[in-house]
Amino acid sequence: MKINLYNNIFGTLFKNLKESKYKKELGVFLIFLIISSIFWFLNELEDSYVTRINYPVQYNRFPEDKVAVGELPSSLELEVRGQGFKLLEYKLLRNLTPLVLQVSSYNLNPQSHPKSLLYYLPTGNIQPRIAQQLGSNMEIVEIVPDTLFFEFTERVSKKVPVEANIKYSFGKQMMLKGSVSIEPDTIQASGPQSVLDTVQRIKTEYREFTDLTSTIESRLNLKKVHEQVEYSTQRVKLQIPVEQYTEGSLKKAITVRNSPDSVVVRTFPGSVNITYLVGLSNYEKVIPELFKVYVDYEDIQSNGEQLKVVVDQAPDYLRSYSYKPQRVDYIIERKND
Repeated sequence: MKINLYNNIFGTLFKNLKESKYKKELGVFLIFLIISSIFWFLNELEDSYVTRINYPVQYNRFPEDKVAVGELPSSLELEVRGQGFKLLEYKLLRNLTPLVLQVSSYNLNPQSHPKSLLYYLPTGNIQPRIAQQLGSNMEIVEIVPDTLFFEFTERVSKKVPVEANIKYSFGKQMMLKGSVSIEPDTIQASGPQSVLDTVQRIKTEYREFTDLTSTIESRLNLKKVHEQVEYSTQRVKLQIPVEQYTEGSLKKAITVRNSPDSVVVRTFPGSVNITYLVGLSNYEKVIPELFKVYVDYEDIQSNGEQLKVVVDQAPDYLRSYSYKPQRVDYIIERKND
């Protein structure tokens, strides 16, 4: 049993020493392997290779009288030949400047006949532009797809009203003076006929104006209704006129409607007191003649002993108004022949 114990102890020590020695040698070997691999890799990168990259494309300046419909490819697949270092840079960094394709500057080929709205452009026509952006150390072998297809529809235009998408509130004892205005209140919108037929109005961006104490003017951007619809202007001028209001009152005589010629209807009282709130700019304009107050003879049977007073007309620039009494007594007298 003691012999086995000694064998186990010395065997373990020898094994640890052996592993330690191997580990040291293995570490040195790996360091030299990594260094040699790096030099080999750098040497290989100096050679020329062929690979494929996706090159981003953007489109603008379409023919003025046409609108592009359908989807265009957002990138082109390029098969390129170049030095390994440059190809690795494109693969890792992906710092490719998009090709901005000004469509109207190219002679597009009609697909069927001259009046067709289907056109095509061989990508070979734009290869020099791409090659210029890639640089002289890259060679384009192939472009996929080899042809770009454009489908157009005629551009039409129409006038569309602008709607203010706003919410507002007033400070203490302040009110709206007149009405909210937008300038221009109508703009020219252009795009495909099928899209414009669905556009009834154009809204501004949403804005809130709270506790207003004076007239405010602001410029608002217009919301895009569709990516293919363009506006004659992108911003409009908004005005919210604000002024202080005050209280006023007056008396107005009550008239009787629909009474027979043979009778006279007298109300008690014969007039109502109207109390109103009005902006300072219109205070002097408020006179009794601007109000119409009446009772209806035909309501006598249904209303019993009193008649309902109705204010039929009042100035639209009043903030609010109220009147008393809202019901009156009456008597009916026959006219003498």
